[in-house]
Amino acid sequence: MEIRFKKDQLYRQLREAIREGTYPPGTKLPKEVEFAAQLGVAPVTLRSALKLLEEERLITRLRSRGTFVNEHPAPPAVPENLPARNRVLLLFPAVDEKEGLEYNIFNRNLALGISGQCSLAKLEMAVEYASPGGLEQLSRRYERGEFAAVVWDRLAAPPEAAAIRALAAAGIPQVTVNRTCEGVPSVTCDYPAAIRQAVRSLQAIGHRNIALIDAGSHEPVFLERAEVFQQELRKGGVDQPERYFISFDGVEWKDFYSHVEKNMRRLPEATAVIVMAFYMRHFTEYLRNSGTIVPGELSVIQWGERYGFERSSPTPYSILTESRMEIGRAAIGLIRRMLDGEPCANERIKIGGELILRNGCTQPPQLDTLTSGVLR
Repeated sequence: MEIRFKKDQLYRQLREAIREGTYPPGTKLPKEVEFAAQLGVAPVTLRSALKLLEEERLITRLRSRGTFVNEHPAPPAVPENLPARNRVLLLFPAVDEKEGLEYNIFNRNLALGISGQCSLAKLEMAVEYASPGGLEQLSRRYERGEFAAVVWDRLAAPPEAAAIRALAAAGIPQVTVNRTCEGVPSVTCDYPAAIRQAVRSLQAIGHRNIALIDAGSHEPVFLERAEVFQQELRKGGVDQPERYFISFDGVEWKDFYSHVEKNMRRLPEATAVIVMAFYMRHFTEYLRNSGTIVPGELSVIQWGERYGFERSSPTPYSILTESRMEIGRAAIGLIRRMLDGEPCANERIKIGGELILRNGCTQPPQLDTLTSGVLR
């Protein structure tokens, strides 16, 4: 896949330079401003590329000491019996096609993880968006030698499930991401552990009435998230935890803002909110219109990343995110094993989330007031 963004191009350039020994292990890279000038890019572009290299564990950035190149393993040997066709299809939901990878940070990070691992395994990646007509053609395309394997991202609707089962019956290597299908290996974010981490972090600083804004649906992954969230609130002494779960299941786009506003006004006692990134634009609009101060009146944890709401964005919100790059690398690891003839059916890999705390989370107002009074 061709990645056209400057930070991604620079990331690839530096990654190859590290792999080829231009920057040997242990090398201290120049300071960001100097390094950016040497490379002919803006410092912010270099900073973004270095973040990607750090996520891939190729470098380590130590505060006040500098940035160092890590010891890195040699590229894995490519099995001799790999098929001549070496393309891996990465299939995203059709609804994501409008945004593409430029604006959908969530998808782009997965694509970067997969493409980086593919390059090490002498494979190539092609990004496509699942459509009913395209799904019906997958078996024939495989027979024509157009691809060697498939990675399915969050695809579990009946047409997609039928296509996955058909490919599995034909013995075609495939991996599902963040969804599971009998007989097919999967890599998923450990959502229950991530939710527990977020809720317990808020409870540890005094929050009790915590809301969760999530997509919600009858899919197992969403039901599990809601159940774990409510269990954690119940353990924290909340009698009706289901009141604090705000589901967008069945809500149309035009009603997103009103749905946020209605439910937040329904929960005036909530002192903290965990918000799925997909709804952050509508949620921040509500914060502006209502005059709600973060974190003075409400602590906010953003769940996931979206365009304008990334780790590098100048927002105060804490971020609970999954390592999509790591998930992508693990998916290609499974693909390589299957291409090498190793049985991986029903293998389940779970990868933990990461909670990045910022000043968008603090003690609830009443506790903060009590603490200040004691200090005075």
